[in-house]
Amino acid sequence: MKSWLRRAMAVLGIVAGFAGRGLSQTLEAEVKTPYLWRVVLDAAEHPALGAGVRQQIERDVLAALQPALGPLGTVEVVDMSQTPREKWDPLWQQYEDKGFAGLEAARELTGIKTHFLRIDYQEGMYFLRARQHDGFTGLVSPLRQQRVPAAEWLGRAAGLLLEQDFGLCGTIEKVEEGAGTVTVLVRGGQLGGWERWVKAGDVFAVAQVFQSERPAPPPLRTATGKLIAPTSPQPLSLTASPRAYTCLRVNQIGRDGRLTCTVLSAYRTPLPTGRALGYRCLKLGTREGPLTIRLISSEGSGPRLGGQITVRAHESGFQTPPAPRDTFLFQDGLFRSQRPYAHLACVVISVGPGTGSQFPVPILTDEVVTLPFETDPKRVEAAAVLQAVVALANRVADARNAQTICFQAVSELIKNEKNAEALVRAQAGYRNARLAAQSIAEELERWREQLDKSAEARRLVAAIEQHLAALNKANDELGKHIKTLEAVVAQENDPKALARDVQAQALAARITILLGRGDVEEALTAYDQLLSLVPNDAELRSRRDKLRQEWQPKSPEHAKARDYLLKTWPGVATVVDFRDSLPPLGTAVEECMKHGDHYTLRKLLHHFNTAVVKLNELHDALDPNREQDRKDIEQIRKIGEHLAALEKRIQDYVARFSEAEKR
Repeated sequence: MKSWLRRAMAVLGIVAGFAGRGLSQTLEAEVKTPYLWRVVLDAAEHPALGAGVRQQIERDVLAALQPALGPLGTVEVVDMSQTPREKWDPLWQQYEDKGFAGLEAARELTGIKTHFLRIDYQEGMYFLRARQHDGFTGLVSPLRQQRVPAAEWLGRAAGLLLEQDFGLCGTIEKVEEGAGTVTVLVRGGQLGGWERWVKAGDVFAVAQVFQSERPAPPPLRTATGKLIAPTSPQPLSLTASPRAYTCLRVNQIGRDGRLTCTVLSAYRTPLPTGRALGYRCLKLGTREGPLTIRLISSEGSGPRLGGQITVRAHESGFQTPPAPRDTFLFQDGLFRSQRPYAHLACVVISVGPGTGSQFPVPILTDEVVTLPFETDPKRVEAAAVLQAVVALANRVADARNAQTICFQAVSELIKNEKNAEALVRAQAGYRNARLAAQSIAEELERWREQLDKSAEARRLVAAIEQHLAALNKANDELGKHIKTLEAVVAQENDPKALARDVQAQALAARITILLGRGDVEEALTAYDQLLSLVPNDAELRSRRDKLRQEWQPKSPEHAKARDYLLKTWPGVATVVDFRDSLPPLGTAVEECMKHGDHYTLRKLLHHFNTAVVKLNELHDALDPNREQDRKDIEQIRKIGEHLAALEKRIQDYVARFSEAEKR
């Protein structure tokens, strides 16, 4: 038995690759969880807004909203000025620092609806503004404004202003790419009272929800400590990104909080699957009204040939044959509708014949809606090239993600002594990765001669080539594991083979996979199991002891560096998180390299693919027509370049150890 064991152990080497995570968790719909609707009153310092007026507003708003919400949840009204700053929620601080725009920043999902109500007194009138951050979806409502002539009307007016944007929430039950309709499970749909908040034709905004590495949120409590839900319904920490230019329109309202909705989107794949746990949605306070559109190019200016652009819209869909009044009029650089639209307009923009670009636009306020559109032929070509290269980058990231999931699945099947299933899974993963690599490489070649049209596309190609090389290298390693598994399964089917020998050979194969991924703790456990089968194998025991000794931290700084790389850094979730993490990330990598800790760095490589996916999702949620978003887009580009360079350095470092092990 020692001969095959030595051969199996000799292939202990790196399985180079990134780690994505399989979606082992499901997204909780919270159909029995009540809402906590927190109204935060922010009144200006003015004699007309004294303590008595503010207290009356609190009572009136609560009296207006709690009966409307009924059994669906709890409403609380909190005066921001009367709450000690140390008890402020982080969202309150963002609001104070940046105003209503601060609500748009990504943050952990808390499950709480936080509705800010700002009241000013100007020229003898009260000026109300309100906007909500929904802690179930991470989405925000539009900014609402209203003038009120007298203090005694403030509470009632504020209640009506807030109520229109309560925003029923839901979770898409099952996401299938390309599906035209979906089923939405209403949050609190089994509590009763939700029906009054939704009707056919209503519009929901959509957000992708992701798991983060941070602790799960605490149970829902009011500001005074009253418990709303006894436990956190979602036993993990979540973040979310808005799915831009994608909406759901309610077609049918069913029982037990189920809605059937049409998916309307600017994208060919409105609801892509991947690293996201799923999708949640928030009902928008839409209305009937006219629509005015401003088109903006990637430069931030209005497109050329404005008078030659056709903009049309219809409520029922993008393919509806247009009537004359569906076409917008071009005046003063803006496109204005000739008629009102109810709840949502399916806008189609084109230059000359063709299908053009399509955007679902909810009808929310009278403000001008800005949409991206290119008319400069060179920019259109550059955008097409970049779009194709971005799609390739996403494909290679998905392929590496699937490859890592394959390694995880094979390892678990071996652990559960399902060696034949492990072999089938490995063979399928090997075949899929090889076909994906070939297809991506071929398509990349087709676009090479057009890369001079887009500098950004050229930068992306370098990263794609790096990822493609890693995909192929990992697949070569998987091929070696397949040969080992074939021998294990053949011996398993041999009636003369001892069960102990088969189990030992399978454990050796699992150790190979685990060490290639940097999972030393699990590999040591597998070593112990293997030694229980062959307790007299001194060479095997020596390997185990050497690995255990090598895995011990060499200093307190080394232990902290490993902890940061494997526990803290994978939890980064926002652009600011990524930016601020770069210095400590580099320092921790240097510390591990100083001590020859290639196993930690192997495992770290698993988290780079997840980081790339996170950055892509953050990028997709940004609007290049907004100045702040353009700054974030540039920041994401720089972060991506930094991580790609660091990843390449780590790969080269780990490869040296792999070559040494082979020798």
